[in-house]
Amino acid sequence: MTPQELEKRMKELVAKVINISPDKLPGDADFARDLDVDSMKAIEITGAIEKTFKIIVPEEQIRKIRTLNQATTLAKQLLNIK
Repeated sequence: MTPQELEKRMKELVAKVINISPDKLPGDADFARDLDVDSMKAIEITGAIEKTFKIIVPEEQIRKIRTLNQATTLAKQLLNIK
């Protein structure tokens, strides 16, 4: 998987979980502040990422994921995609 493919899949995945169109999901929008994502939705996003990409997001990292860009960067690291 290329970095661009991962970015596209992440955007589609997060948009689906929070129920918005992927083209209306800015990479730098804060989940809680800008997109009204509550803690339950944040857990759902993390679970969807783990299930889709077959990775485990370390617990200490979960609280640090505030934007799509941060989630994508972390997924790239966990999947060793450069």
